[in-house]
Amino acid sequence: MDFTVKLAAYEDMAEAVRVEKETMGDYVYLEDAWHYFNSLDGGLVCVSHGEKMVGIGRFSVLPDGSGWLETLRVTPEYQRKGVGREIYKKYVELAQKYNCPSMAMFTGVNNVASSALAEAFGLKTVAQHRGYHLTDPEGGDSHGFVHIGWQRAVELILPMKQEYNDYMTFNRTFYHINEANVKQFAIEGKVFEDKESGSFIVCGARFQHQVTLHIALMGGDYDKCIDFAINYAKAQGLKKVSCTYAIENEKLEAALKARGFAAEKSDLITKEVRC
Repeated sequence: MDFTVKLAAYEDMAEAVRVEKETMGDYVYLEDAWHYFNSLDGGLVCVSHGEKMVGIGRFSVLPDGSGWLETLRVTPEYQRKGVGREIYKKYVELAQKYNCPSMAMFTGVNNVASSALAEAFGLKTVAQHRGYHLTDPEGGDSHGFVHIGWQRAVELILPMKQEYNDYMTFNRTFYHINEANVKQFAIEGKVFEDKESGSFIVCGARFQHQVTLHIALMGGDYDKCIDFAINYAKAQGLKKVSCTYAIENEKLEAALKARGFAAEKSDLITKEVRC
């Protein structure tokens, strides 16, 4: 089957959104994130059969220069017909274009097809994560948390690398714990510290800021951090707080459960390849 592959322009948004809706049902975000995505290096790969768009996949360059593979959608009637492979071929080209040191993606632990496609292009499983969420949060306390500068953020967060298995997570985007990514989060106002309790938190959202507050990382007193996150979410009118973390972090899982967070249906795996 012959396909045409290109990077999306603005006029392709309606068709790309249609592909996402046909593939994902109610779990859609491309239209909301369109302008955010276009502020990043990379592009939305579009695959067409004849005049019809049948698949999409976003390649995004993260602050540390790594490539992130996301939003891969293939309409049901074209699945397992080579569309995903065409998207991945373009991903590889874009990784080379932007001199990415690595590229990575996530999928569900039980998504055999997605995992196999990634592995066909050299991506290997490097981490497993679990998500918890709290809907309609109550209580909360701002304590003494304040925004901090990037130098202080780097000082606090880099030592957390092992505890978090090297990843911080916003909107199911997995960022390596390194100076470049931490610096960007601090510049965006996502890093807070409570000096009195020796606690700090990275929270906010990558996109769809009006939907969920994501806790990417916590250190110190987890309970105070969660208090702050709930308070911060409520101040923004948000009805959901989410946290995704490395499954090895049993202490964090216990803290979330104690505050009424519920586990997501399935764990996630991150797959990565050095370029």
